[in-house]
Amino acid sequence: MIAIAGVLIMVFLANMVAAKIARPWLLYYVPLAASVLFLYFFPVSLPLGWSFPARLAYSLVAMPLPIFFAGIIFSSKFRESPDPGFSFGSNMLGTMFGGLVEYLGMVTGSRALLLVVLGFYAASLLVRLPRRARRSSVSL
Repeated sequence: MIAIAGVLIMVFLANMVAAKIARPWLLYYVPLAASVLFLYFFPVSLPLGWSFPARLAYSLVAMPLPIFFAGIIFSSKFRESPDPGFSFGSNMLGTMFGGLVEYLGMVTGSRALLLVVLGFYAASLLVRLPRRARRSSVSL
């Protein structure tokens, strides 16, 4: 229940923030990557020694934080979409694929799954970059 509440809170907050910002969606990839890397390097056992309110705050804020930044990126780009139906359908396919990939965590562990998530977000960034920027980064 707490994990789902954290996800729903982050999705709600991301939509509220995305409604207020103009267009800097590209900048949100930096804190998105930072939050995923934080979860990767943060010792999982450390919060076990914390008080209940601290563990609750960690579960509601820190763990679902990548969802907040991903939500801002999605909502900002969705608003600009010329074909919202296609964009929403693509997002649903990505969600289903992500759910399937989550089972990979049973084999590799949840920390390694964070690296897979980071790879997917990096691929998302590369696809969303303007073509001119992609050509110059590929030629490096």
